[in-house]
Amino acid sequence: MTMPLVERRRAARHRRALGYWGVMLSLYLSLWLGTMLVPPRWLHMSMLFAHLASIIVGLGAAVFLEFNGLLWMIGRRTLADLRHTERSVSALAWIGILGLFASGAFLQPNLQAPLTEIKMLAVLVVAMNGVAMTRLTADLARLPSQMPFRSVPPRVRLWCVWSALVSQAGWWTAVVIGMLNTASH
Repeated sequence: MTMPLVERRRAARHRRALGYWGVMLSLYLSLWLGTMLVPPRWLHMSMLFAHLASIIVGLGAAVFLEFNGLLWMIGRRTLADLRHTERSVSALAWIGILGLFASGAFLQPNLQAPLTEIKMLAVLVVAMNGVAMTRLTADLARLPSQMPFRSVPPRVRLWCVWSALVSQAGWWTAVVIGMLNTASH
């Protein structure tokens, strides 16, 4: 027996709230550990590799998903195609984000540096946007699978575009600042 719609929506809101808290707690724990740990050089280098790999996986998943969203916007993909892509790559984006949190704890971030603060904020925004996208994904799932982008309700269209812009801005901000921080060491 399936739950009534009201109950499913309440459960989804509850899962999103847990997701938001989980993201904040994970980032806080990563930053706290990063200020407490002084890893040996071999571990620092291993975690730097894991950090770079996490960026590649997470950013790659985000670029791929949002590129397919763009193709749907211009009529080159169907909503069904986009849903399939989202189901295929969302786990990779989360692996990337969680990998950044886990490996970042061993990289001794300089939390006094303004660029590092901006980078941490960018990663937080990306992760929170990922949690928020679960609602967008649910809204898109209720639409007909062949619905063209131009026929989607304006609120949902705006949300799709905004979410993609926030995602790309956050990921690329973190990448560029990470590169600048590495170059300055």
